[in-house]
Amino acid sequence: MTPLRIGLVGAGPHAAEVTVPLLMSTPGVQLVAICSRGTSARQLAETWGVEGVEAEVEEFLKVGEFDAAVLASTPHAHEAALAVAPEFGVPLFIEKPPAFSAQPIRAFAAANAARDTPVASLVDFNLRYGAMSQIAFDHIAAHGRVIHVAMDCHASKPRTGGLWDRDILDSFLLAVGVHPLAVMAELLGHPAADTLTSAEVTQTRKDDCFVTADFTTRTTRGSLRMSNTRNRFVFETTVTCVDGWSVAWTMDEVVLHSPGAKEESRRVCSPLMFGGERSGYSGAMREFRDACLGKAESRSSVEQSLVVMQWIERLRA
Repeated sequence: MTPLRIGLVGAGPHAAEVTVPLLMSTPGVQLVAICSRGTSARQLAETWGVEGVEAEVEEFLKVGEFDAAVLASTPHAHEAALAVAPEFGVPLFIEKPPAFSAQPIRAFAAANAARDTPVASLVDFNLRYGAMSQIAFDHIAAHGRVIHVAMDCHASKPRTGGLWDRDILDSFLLAVGVHPLAVMAELLGHPAADTLTSAEVTQTRKDDCFVTADFTTRTTRGSLRMSNTRNRFVFETTVTCVDGWSVAWTMDEVVLHSPGAKEESRRVCSPLMFGGERSGYSGAMREFRDACLGKAESRSSVEQSLVVMQWIERLRA
């Protein structure tokens, strides 16, 4: 099989420590070039034996000799790529956040819809693709419609100073909040933005963020609590289905309960599992590869990320 040739935008710590090793370990994918505005791309490219390019993202996407691009840079660069990718016909894999606001997502969706063949895209909301999340979603599908979602997500950062010149709350929502919001959107069927019916944001100290949000669709209710006050990353979700069964999961285990709260099964993540499988990075990249090759649909496309960015805008207000 001819590999999918990838051009990478970004050469920072996340690209060096996560994205490049992920690309190198994913079957059917070949990293051929790395781009950045400065010299860091050349240095990282030399380490891995690929081409290093010092260029603006628009120029890289226009003239690069690759089949798809992976964006692991800043939201500024991601927005620049979103603006030109439909014109150049370049499929995009985008590390979160895909943008600072919903507007670049809307513009991409409109331009992509105008193409005879829309380009494939995937926003790396990797919690959706984590090993335990995949198992949980399979259980949920087997028990029918979701009627309630209870979700907690807590992190240790950002704390001192914001990211990308944003304040702490905005940095937290863009860097951490996108994760649970994307899973909530999936569970609710990617609904309209007004399904976020109430929210409360509390900053008890300068660097503390507590966010609660309630969601209501015609058939489902959801609640989310998140903060930046834990000493480690915590993600916990319980979904109740219409038949009375419930599925509870974290990044490390999935527990299935029958009506009456009897535990029916428990699946624990193996300590020997590759980190990219546990976190979801590997699953997301495989799905993007298959979407580019026409073998599968992306379940986390740029278009589907619109409601997540709209919810973030509402939480900022």
